Amino acid sequence: MAKKNPTGNATKLNAFLKKAKAAAKAFEAPDPRDPAHQLVIALLQFNHTRKAAEDAHAALLDAFVDLHELRVSHPHEIVEVIGDDYPDAYERAIRLREAVNAVYAREHDVTLKTVATKGKREQRSYLDTLPATPPYAAANVALLSFGAHAFPVDDKLCALLIVEGVMEEDARPSDCESFITKTLKAGDALEAHVAVQAWADKRKAPAAVKKPAAKKAPAKKTAKKTTKKKAARTAKKK
Repeated sequence: MAKKNPTGNATKLNAFLKKAKAAAKAFEAPDPRDPAHQLVIALLQFNHTRKAAEDAHAALLDAFVDLHELRVSHPHEIVEVIGDDYPDAYERAIRLREAVNAVYAREHDVTLKTVATKGKREQRSYLDTLPATPPYAAANVALLSFGAHAFPVDDKLCALLIVEGVMEEDARPSDCESFITKTLKAGDALEAHVAVQAWADKRKAPAAVKKPAAKKAPAKKTAKKTTKKKAARTAKKK
């Protein structure tokens, strides 16, 4: 007999959401962004914090002219921008390049504008099938950029939900999202996500999901990259 999928506790979920919303105090929806940039932020935010992801995204925008320059950059160049102390920095850099290049291969441009014209299921399928894109990132873009009924859950949040008694011990992020979206009304998902993300950002990941420190990629002796944006600023100063 196949093992039953882990389930959640609706009563504890509702109590948890009330607690998270109370801690957040006021609901502030994230500023709307181009979906391709939201994908980059989601990949930076996975198993980390919203503020760190926003700061890293801003640093990437400052260092690279656009997402085209980002997609052709080497992973170590991206790591130089976000910092080698960023959690799983090198792995994230690889994910960013793969995901952005996959979008380019499909669209012949780094844009998700055509996805906006698709139905909700097609949009989610498109995002879920992007290489190197975890379900958290797909759900994040689906919810924040396309208004889908989704709820981003990464390894850290899944473990925290288990600790809170919302989910059973063997639950996976996909189990959490499935249970939460079935329990929550579609119109409540965005506010709940923002509150829960803020709540989770203030907490450490339970020991069970902490990964051993990844080995740093060997340093490459390359000339420091000068982007078009930085070159223009330098020229102005002269």
